[in-house]
Amino acid sequence: MPINIQPILSLMQSILQSLRQVNNLLPPSILPPSLLPPSFIAPPIAEGLLYTEMAIPVPQPPGVTGLPPNVYFDVSNLFTAAQKQRIRDSISGVLFNWTLHMSQKWNGGANNGLSQMAACSNTYSTKNLRPIWYQGVTITNGRKATEVAMDQFTQIIKDNGFRKSSRARIDWTYIPNAGSFIITTMRANTASTQTKVPVNVLINAYQLDQPSIGVGVLIGSMFHAWLHRAGFFDPKTTSYFISECPMCIMRGYGPKLPSMPDNLFYQFFD
Repeated sequence: MPINIQPILSLMQSILQSLRQVNNLLPPSILPPSLLPPSFIAPPIAEGLLYTEMAIPVPQPPGVTGLPPNVYFDVSNLFTAAQKQRIRDSISGVLFNWTLHMSQKWNGGANNGLSQMAACSNTYSTKNLRPIWYQGVTITNGRKATEVAMDQFTQIIKDNGFRKSSRARIDWTYIPNAGSFIITTMRANTASTQTKVPVNVLINAYQLDQPSIGVGVLIGSMFHAWLHRAGFFDPKTTSYFISECPMCIMRGYGPKLPSMPDNLFYQFFD
């Protein structure tokens, strides 16, 4: 089944434009921990806090069977309608990139293809290549790490869509920029198990309202959060799979550019 890569090219353009707009907010150098911005603070549990279920269609890539028609998320009603739409767009973007990988790997039925995601990750990812639950053959390169991660996305999608995992929660927090820093956009904990993992994500609503932060940046941030739920650890820095793989997506699977340093991308990871 042919895959239209035009959305990726358009996405890359959108991301580069977004990153250029926020580039002037980056600190000029790496600062000591005492001067780093505060971490996310989970919102207090309020009596009567309500959630609305969001259903998002699951693409059906060739070679992947038994997929549900939708994935489901309980999204906090503290988000506005516009913010919820940006959340929907970011999750749909994650699913699109997962679908593209699975379709390219399927390779017309041979199931031996090298996807754009795997090729890019293979170039840049050298550390933390396996999820915490993994007990198979040693993972030695970014290509294999990508394939394991996307197979785990498939497991997460199936468990979510068929209601085998706990209900996935998208929780709200609101933290404005701290001085010249940008507060991380989305946060998720690293899951330690392979099955029945809910995709719980904490999202900074302030970031969703920033016109300089395009949908491509949000997709990369959400993808990073999903990798945490797939069992991958930080640190979120150069050479580590959990950063390099979503950065590949945010660059439209293109090579790194001197004008776009890594920290311009992974400031949006947590």
